[in-house]
Amino acid sequence: MSQTPSRRRRPFRPRRAVPALALAVGVGTLTACGGVEGPAPQGDPVKVALGAAGGTGAVQAGDRLRVTAKGGVLTEVTVTDSRGQRLPGGLGNGGTLWTSRAKAAPDTKYSLVARTKNAQGGVGAAKESLTTAKAAGLNTLTLGPGSAGTVVDAGRPLTLTFDFPVTDRAAVERRLSVTGDRRTAGSWHWAKDRNGRDRVDWRPAQQWKPGTHGTLRAALDGVYSGGGRYFADDYDLNFTIGRSCTDSDMGRDCGKVQVSDPVEVTAPSERGEDNRTTGIGDWHDG
Repeated sequence: MSQTPSRRRRPFRPRRAVPALALAVGVGTLTACGGVEGPAPQGDPVKVALGAAGGTGAVQAGDRLRVTAKGGVLTEVTVTDSRGQRLPGGLGNGGTLWTSRAKAAPDTKYSLVARTKNAQGGVGAAKESLTTAKAAGLNTLTLGPGSAGTVVDAGRPLTLTFDFPVTDRAAVERRLSVTGDRRTAGSWHWAKDRNGRDRVDWRPAQQWKPGTHGTLRAALDGVYSGGGRYFADDYDLNFTIGRSCTDSDMGRDCGKVQVSDPVEVTAPSERGEDNRTTGIGDWHDG
């Protein structure tokens, strides 16, 4: 009787795990060189334009500037002049329009930097610039008393005399200031000089203390004067407060202003409209 040969059992060996191929899904798209491209732009860029609020082709002095956006909205608008000063303004019409609150100065370059967002949510930026037309006429002025560094009588007003009439006095007065190393309040007063020209005077509420150093500033560049005229410059006058000199003082050294040794300021005598010498004197502070 024959026996069936017994089958050998192979020892159990666990199967090796076959590595699975994982597909990595990236935000960008693989290029032939193996790099990753950025996301495609979302929609068309917003078209931004800078011009006159009145819609005229050339921006005249005194116009307000306008920034418009087509195909989206403005999210941030910065308009600066040639000196880097910002022109104030505000957004409107759902963010598609920006209008300046201040008027444009004559013969001035304005630069725009605007940030935008289109209907698809894509963001962008735009730059524009323009130069305003020259003014038909200009107004100028003279500061008084004297030239820079002059010594001013403690009771004498500071004056600005204009070569042409000033009709928008409030706009001019807002750009005038008087400062000193010793704080002194004061006020402006409009009048006519002996030749009939417009003049504005500044007088302190309390008499200046001798030895005070001050500055009269007229930041009038681009300000409308009236009658089609504009100012095209800023004006500054630095001064020192002395004491009054009368004719009886002229025998002494009346052109010397001294705080301590050595003499700090020396200035010539000046005669006022009443033929009295004013604005110069000797004083010692302390």
